[in-house]
Amino acid sequence: MKTKLISIIGLFLISGCAQLMNGQKQPVTSSLYFKNAYFTTCGGAVEDWGSCNRKAMETCPNGYTVLQKNADSTGVKREIHFECNK
Repeated sequence: MKTKLISIIGLFLISGCAQLMNGQKQPVTSSLYFKNAYFTTCGGAVEDWGSCNRKAMETCPNGYTVLQKNADSTGVKREIHFECNK
């Protein structure tokens, strides 16, 4: 019984660590401030500026132009507004 319980707890711990390693990507949405543009965030410990750039590249296969890039002084909040190149 104890072995089974320890195995189940171990499985939950491993799956929780895997989730932290992969992180939860924030979605790309339409920008409220720029016409025909997109917005995404890449803040916190899970994502970085590279995450924002990868999401923009996935959204825009022909490349993109950053319209606005914002970050707070702690690095917790990072976001970009971008438009796809034609």
